[in-house]
Amino acid sequence: MKTSAYPLLLSVLALSGPVAGCLAIKTEHEVKPIQITMDVNLKVDKELEKEIEQEKKAPPKHMAEIKAMSDRGAVGMDNRGYLAVRGELSDDEREIVEDANAKRRVRMGEIAEQTGAKRADVEKMRAEKMLEHLPAGAWYQDASGNWKRK
Repeated sequence: MKTSAYPLLLSVLALSGPVAGCLAIKTEHEVKPIQITMDVNLKVDKELEKEIEQEKKAPPKHMAEIKAMSDRGAVGMDNRGYLAVRGELSDDEREIVEDANAKRRVRMGEIAEQTGAKRADVEKMRAEKMLEHLPAGAWYQDASGNWKRK
C-alpha cells in the first residue's frame, strides 16, 4: 500500500504553527535618520533677487557714500557679501560701513530662517549674486579670500 507524504507533512506543519509563534527571534537593526535634501538654494536665490531689486528701487541710506568709498578702493565686497575695509576711512565712513553690514547681517539671518538654509550659505550666495551687479573697477574678494578688481 502506497501512502502519500502530504498528509503527514500537513499535520506536522499544522502542529508546528502554534509552536513557531512562541519562538523568539532576535533581529538587530539600525535606525538611521532619513535625510531629505530639499533644494533650498532656489528659495534663497529668489529671496536674494528680491533683496537686490529692492535695493535698486530704494537704495540704502548711505549708498552715495559707500559708492564713493568703493570708487577710491577704500572698501570692497568680501566673499560673504559684506563691505570690507581696504583702505583709510574716517570715523563717519567706518560707521556707515558698520551700519550697512549690520543691516545686511539681519537680512541674511531673516533669509536663512525663512528658507531653512544656513546663514553661511546665504551669505556666500549673496556674495556671488552681488558680484554680478558690482560696477567695473570695484574690489571684491573671491571664494579663496583673494582680492580682485572687477
